[in-house]
Amino acid sequence: MPKKTTRLIILGSIYLVLGVLALIFTPASTLFAVMALAAILFVAGISQIVYGIQGRKHGQLWSHMTLGVLSVVCGILIARNPIANTLGLTLIVGFLLLASGIAKVVGSFIEGTTGWGYYAFNGVISVFLASIILYTFPASAFWTIGTFVGVDLVFGGLSLIGLGFALRNEHKELMQDMSFAKSMKPISYDEIEYHYFQAQGKDWESTRNSDKTSTPLH
Repeated sequence: MPKKTTRLIILGSIYLVLGVLALIFTPASTLFAVMALAAILFVAGISQIVYGIQGRKHGQLWSHMTLGVLSVVCGILIARNPIANTLGLTLIVGFLLLASGIAKVVGSFIEGTTGWGYYAFNGVISVFLASIILYTFPASAFWTIGTFVGVDLVFGGLSLIGLGFALRNEHKELMQDMSFAKSMKPISYDEIEYHYFQAQGKDWESTRNSDKTSTPLH
């Protein structure tokens, strides 16, 4: 357990450092995120093509081949001109946030369920962020994606660090309880009898002596 918690804390610290660097160098992190997306699409497309070829006898060739080719083409197009595609991805993010925020606000007022205010506030924040992204476009293309990646890494790192310390504290408490249980001596019958008479308000010694001196009834 200590090794696992240490790994969680180290991994969370790495995430945290990367998140801070991503927030400091948002243009570079934005470009890196776009190139990473291109690489993921390319690898996923190759995997789909290979899976389709392997499963061609079961009629899975053309569906997986089509998806694989589209993924590979999208990955190549994004990698060929990452800056232009960063503009397009930023617009997509902005409009998605705007649509999501409006839907949350309208839905919270229509349904009126418990906690609708928090849901509406979440929607207002989404609309506010979308407005900033779309109003400052195209300048926002150089920081939007990188900022989102950085914030996600920071909160992910903090979560892992908190989880690691929580598990470590829980392990320490468990070990203390186990050591305390091992240090306890087993309770004898006389001790149980003594505590019983104490709870009854009787004198254990006199009761025990009287039991010894009493004769059995015939």
